[in-house]
Amino acid sequence: MQDVIWESWRGHTISIRAVPVRRPVTRRSATEQYVALVRIDAHGDAHADWHSPPSRRRWSTASEAQWEALRYAVQLIDCGVAREPVGTSDCGRGDGET
Repeated sequence: MQDVIWESWRGHTISIRAVPVRRPVTRRSATEQYVALVRIDAHGDAHADWHSPPSRRRWSTASEAQWEALRYAVQLIDCGVAREPVGTSDCGRGDGET
């Protein structure tokens, strides 16, 4: 499996890396799970850059984490969330303006 997968969707480039993590519950906890690091670029600008938060579900395989992250990235692009470069959108400012 590749370290990073690259996909294109509607003029955006999606890069996804699955990273193994361990949750040290006990000394013998050795089962790795995966979180996905995702970046969505368009026209040379980063439009989204995130990872699954620790409270979110972790996947048992790297390919499962990548597939779910790709599915979510496509949804973001389709609904227009990833339309503007990171840091240029007023979305989520919390001041009542949009």
